[in-house]
Formats: sequence, structure tokens, C-alpha cells
Amino acid sequence: MFETAREILSYAREEFEKALRLNGQLLYRNAADKAFLALIVAVNEYLWFKTGVVPSNHSERRRLLRKIGREDLRALYSDLMRTLHEEAFYMGVWEPDEVEYAMSKVEEVIRALEEEVKREAQ
Repeated sequence: MFETAREILSYAREEFEKALRLNGQLLYRNAADKAFLALIVAVNEYLWFKTGVVPSNHSERRRLLRKIGREDLRALYSDLMRTLHEEAFYMGVWEPDEVEYAMSKVEEVIRALEEEVKREAQ
């Protein structure tokens, strides 16, 4: 599943770069939401590994993260959701620097969660 998250993020980055070149609002919004989807896929995989549960919505995802003591990840998830999903995708807020930063954080999260799962699975 982490491979799927990385693949989705790769598509998001390609679309983001194209959006910036063409000044394309729709491409920009879709790129941001794809990046958020990559985060969801990674967090869901992590939570399944830790709890045996795949959350069905954002609220359940945040609740499970808090339950397993990952308040740090819950807070970051919420912050990235606001930037990528709410502001960039839904509201169309054009802040490429913020979206680029959020995408880099998503990449870090995917890498860190995958490493943690690999370590604990051994």
C-alpha cells in the first residue's frame, strides 16, 4: 500500500508542475487533492498494521491516531488536510509554496510510516 501512496503522490507532483506551468486552477486543485489521497492511503495502511482497522473517514482516522498515541501524526494529518483538501482543492486557494511544502511533508510521512511498519514487522 505504501507503494500505492508513493505512486499517487508522484502523479500529484506531475500535475502540480503542469498546473504551475499553465497557470491551471483545475490542475492545481486536483494535484493538491491527489497529494492528500496519498496521505490517506499511507495513514490507512499504517492504521491497519497497528490496529487491524481501516478507517472509513477523516474523523475515524484522527480518532485512531490519537488512540494509538500518535497525536503528532494526527495533528500533521489535520494540518495537511486543511492545506491540501480544504483550502487548495475545495476553496481553490492558490498558494503554490504551501502546497509544495505540504507535498514534501506527505512524502516524509509516507517514508516514515513505511519504515516504522517494516521495522515492527520484523
